[in-house]
Amino acid sequence: MPNKNEKKELTPQEKFQLQLQMEAELGRLQRQYQILERDRNIMSRSVGGKLSKLGNVIRILKKEHREILTDLSVAASEHNVKKDAQTVARLNELLAEHDYFRDLIKQEKGHLNEIDDQISMVNKLLVELNSKQITDEQCQRRVMEGQRTLEALENKLDTANKRFCVILTENRKLRAEIDHLLQERAHFNVLWEKLISNLAHGKKYMIDLIEQATIAYDQREEWCQKLQALRNRARSDLVAHTLEMRELERRKDHDMKLETFLSIKGQKRIMHDLEEKYRKRRDQQRQELERQLAVYREILQNVTEFTNETNIAVIARNFTKQEEENFALFKYITELNKEMEDLADELVRMHVKIDEQKMLHDKRAIQQANTLENLRNELATKTAEAEKVENELATTERTLDNLLKGIEKLFKICKCTNAPLLELLGNNTNINNYNVLLYLEMLEQRVDELIMAVYYKEKEKKTKSKDNIIKEERIKFIIQPIDDIVSSNPCPLCVEQEQVSDVIDTLQFVLEKDGIKERLNEHLKLADAADVVHNVSACHLPKSREIIQRRYQ
Repeated sequence: MPNKNEKKELTPQEKFQLQLQMEAELGRLQRQYQILERDRNIMSRSVGGKLSKLGNVIRILKKEHREILTDLSVAASEHNVKKDAQTVARLNELLAEHDYFRDLIKQEKGHLNEIDDQISMVNKLLVELNSKQITDEQCQRRVMEGQRTLEALENKLDTANKRFCVILTENRKLRAEIDHLLQERAHFNVLWEKLISNLAHGKKYMIDLIEQATIAYDQREEWCQKLQALRNRARSDLVAHTLEMRELERRKDHDMKLETFLSIKGQKRIMHDLEEKYRKRRDQQRQELERQLAVYREILQNVTEFTNETNIAVIARNFTKQEEENFALFKYITELNKEMEDLADELVRMHVKIDEQKMLHDKRAIQQANTLENLRNELATKTAEAEKVENELATTERTLDNLLKGIEKLFKICKCTNAPLLELLGNNTNINNYNVLLYLEMLEQRVDELIMAVYYKEKEKKTKSKDNIIKEERIKFIIQPIDDIVSSNPCPLCVEQEQVSDVIDTLQFVLEKDGIKERLNEHLKLADAADVVHNVSACHLPKSREIIQRRYQ
């Protein structure tokens, strides 16, 4: 059928009202048929007196026949043919829709008949249950069992809360320990970065020292050669200066002796033999002086030739200047020699210090390697412990989430309302760690109300309704099994009753998927395991009757 002709599914009450209307319409049509049949019989008995009327009717019908032929010729036009084709197509659609709804009506009638059978069965069960009215003692015993069940559930809840509090305490301790370890790790990272920077600075300083030592060692031979040349030159200059000083001292001594001698000889003596000696001596001295003068002149000539200068003052000044330069060079060489010796001593000290630093660096490297290894082992241990604690925390959180989901599911099963909590919760209506006690309190109140309602309903006597309905002829359809029409799921009331009555005083945990399958297989092997696999209409609990009554009100 097209989508535009589809209708929404009727409720059982509407189907029942429609069935009653159809039955009333059928009775009316049957009565009309009987009246028409009676009129036909009367007409057939009085046919003789009405032939004239029939002739008039025939004439009228012939006239109508001619008019119909005229209308037929008009209707046979192309426009009317198209219109008739559209009308025929529309009629075919309406006929198909009529057949569909007729089949649907037949099917719904079958369903109504089946529902009537189910209602009759439920009425019979209701009569049997009313005949088996429980006594006050049984009711009191059930109330006591419910109280014990409630106490057991409260004990289980208290055990779960204590276990949860212990887990939260351990979680807090572990979090504090993790925070402490993180702080120690941050402090270790700071110290590690500081040591790394110090090590880099020391390596840089050591590389600079090695480069300076390498450069000094490379320049050592050159400076040693220069120093040896300066030493040789200084030794030769020292020898020359020593000889010159000796010569000057000798001359000084000679002049002193000569002065002494002349002072003594200045005393006037008249000695003829001595005068001759003095004359000879003066001649010898004159000759010596002339010889020395010649030598000096020769030296002066050599000096003038060597210096290309004839002015004695200039030569003396240049000589003095050269002597000052030579003395300055001598002092510079002496200072340079001393500086080289100091550098050599400093180089030796640097080598010793470098060796000491190498030994200290090796010791520190070994100590740092040991410390780093210990820290790595400790970090691995703490990481493993932290992962273990995180896994336990995740398991605990999953268990807690499952408990909260179970409480929420039980809250919905009991049809509790959270309207009083909306002012406290605001938009957050989910069950969490902070509002679970409020939900449990409301759930406890709801359970008490349900227990009191069950007790009252079981005490109340119910009258059996007897509706006398005249049975009419009905078309019998093939009764289909209820499982083919509606899938049979486990009855929620029976499942809830079974879960509430299943009291275990030990600590319970949320099962995994495999554990649930194993528990379900064990439960299905029991003798009365299939009692919960039925609809609410087939349930024997008092709550099911209230649900059915609300459904058909």
